[in-house]
Amino acid sequence: MVFQARQAVMRSESFVVDVRRPQRGPWWAGVACCCGLLALTVFVGCSRQSGPAVEYVEGSVLVDGEPVADATVGFSPAGGAGQAAFGQTDAAGTYRLTTVQGGKKLGGAPVGDYTVTVKKYRNRVRELGEPPDAAKDPQGNAKYNAEVDRLSLLPLESLIPAGYAEMATTPLRATVKKGRNVGPEFRYELKGDFTGK
Repeated sequence: MVFQARQAVMRSESFVVDVRRPQRGPWWAGVACCCGLLALTVFVGCSRQSGPAVEYVEGSVLVDGEPVADATVGFSPAGGAGQAAFGQTDAAGTYRLTTVQGGKKLGGAPVGDYTVTVKKYRNRVRELGEPPDAAKDPQGNAKYNAEVDRLSLLPLESLIPAGYAEMATTPLRATVKKGRNVGPEFRYELKGDFTGK
């Protein structure tokens, strides 16, 4: 029995040794495996499509002949399927479209036909001005924040005819073609009395 117990201890010791010292292949096998995984990662990452190509789009928005600043211009695919694009007008009423695909901003819009919306709402919070410094004027800051909360509950007030803001009522259309899309076909002259009917 002592002999059998000694054999069991030797077997368990050799097992521990085997676990701690696994058989290894040639040194270059690990390097080749890492290089293969790296090449596969680069190949898959570079071959992935990020969406349709976009084309540069620039235009302008006017209401009754006057440029509209801080308006949001939206291009929604006419068929409903596809990538939408948006732009913000500057002080001269000029917009440049941007499409977001997979979290990346791309300058432009995919080729296709679009329904165009234009929105501009009164920014009541901006009209309040800068908030008082909370450290210097805690009561003033608290009143300011209460007013911001109150204003955020008010309905939106459109500063241009609301009919241009909805896809169902806007008469504005666009066709984006391959290449630079600028010129009179991307200039929208809105009427101040438009009702969307």
